[in-house]
Amino acid sequence: MRVKGVPLGLATLLGAAVVVLPAVASSEAPTISAVNTGGGYYHAWSPATATIAEGGTVTLKNESATVPHGVRWVSSPATPACTGVPVGTMPAQSGTSWSGTCTFTAPGTYTFYCTVHGPEMTGTITVNANGTTTGTTPGGPVGTTTTGTATAPGAQEPAGPSGSPLAGSASSAIRLARLQRGGAVRGAIAVSEAGSGGRLQVDLLARRASLAGAPHAPLASAGRLVRSSLRPGVVSFKVQLNARATRALRAHHRLALSVRIVIRPLHGPPVTVTRAVLLRS
Repeated sequence: MRVKGVPLGLATLLGAAVVVLPAVASSEAPTISAVNTGGGYYHAWSPATATIAEGGTVTLKNESATVPHGVRWVSSPATPACTGVPVGTMPAQSGTSWSGTCTFTAPGTYTFYCTVHGPEMTGTITVNANGTTTGTTPGGPVGTTTTGTATAPGAQEPAGPSGSPLAGSASSAIRLARLQRGGAVRGAIAVSEAGSGGRLQVDLLARRASLAGAPHAPLASAGRLVRSSLRPGVVSFKVQLNARATRALRAHHRLALSVRIVIRPLHGPPVTVTRAVLLRS
């Protein structure tokens, strides 16, 4: 169809621009939300990571009217400039039903906890110095990070980070059901050639209130698996609950877990992914 006064080819190009531009713009300001799952037993930032360009902004929010959350920067090359975000180191520095932004002017990796729930709610923001802007892609499981680079119309989207030990994005490479039964957590990971010979560590973490006699820390260990000399392909794993977690599961018939998966390749930085799992007896 010809638009009056506009050549067919130009009209087609303009129509494509109307569709593509909003998608590219949306990746410039990722949003990370505080979420509460597993009947309120588990808390996480969703998604757990975002990647932006130097000088970029990330929106942080807590939409819950009953569960307070705040932001504590635990590792960062500089202090971000935040507006509308409760920032501090103590549980009192938190709030409900808030939304704000943080601006990052120095490149590097910024790690943050919730001021109330500590390492249970760990998030990471990577700031690129080369001007590349990527954003979080909604729709993945809670605690899963999926990133996508803004590309020009018609350009091929990159398959994933170069040299990553994961074969694809975290959401596609890690298979872990949110609801599981029995005394163990089962899953699988697609390992790339870059991950060959690397080391896998899977930690099961539970809130201290869920485990009688747990040490005074936001999270206590509920089980661990370590596997070395990984091979490319799909690697299955099964992590048994420790004795304390097993007793808690028998007593309450359910146990909310934070499953932290760390893959350390022989070369390059490790990859850490955290997922929420509700285990039932």
